[in-house]
Amino acid sequence: MSRDTIKTWYIAGLQAYRSASEQGKEAASQAEGQFTNPELKKLAGEGAALSGRQHQAMIDFLKELDTQPNDFKDRIQAGIAEGTEMSVKASTDDDSRDVAISFGARAGLTYVVVAFANHAIYAKALDLPKQAEAFLGLSQESKALDERYAKAEEAAVGKLAA
Repeated sequence: MSRDTIKTWYIAGLQAYRSASEQGKEAASQAEGQFTNPELKKLAGEGAALSGRQHQAMIDFLKELDTQPNDFKDRIQAGIAEGTEMSVKASTDDDSRDVAISFGARAGLTYVVVAFANHAIYAKALDLPKQAEAFLGLSQESKALDERYAKAEEAAVGKLAA
């Protein structure tokens, strides 16, 4: 793979992650208003803030590469949102709706964790060490939030099963 091909792919990824982060922020803000569980509500607020930082980072990375954000819509994140919406509609009470929303949040976080960690590899190959470091940091922050969601979700599922 040539350097130009890697750069083209890298920029396309930045556009996708910009969109995914934008969608993630919107979903997390919406979830914050829908959760009835106080811990999950708090985590959603943190997720919205994290997605906002990720979104801004992608815009900054694009600008560093003399590229403007485009109107690309990330289909992976859109699919996660659609699946979450279907699960929420199937929920019969507040607790099951909280679990459905949390599952969607965790699916979005998992996507970001893997995508950002992988994109750091390409940033390094393009001699963009600050972007690589930022990708790894954002990936780690997302993973930590996912782990906190997992603990809160486990407690909520335990309550449902009781």
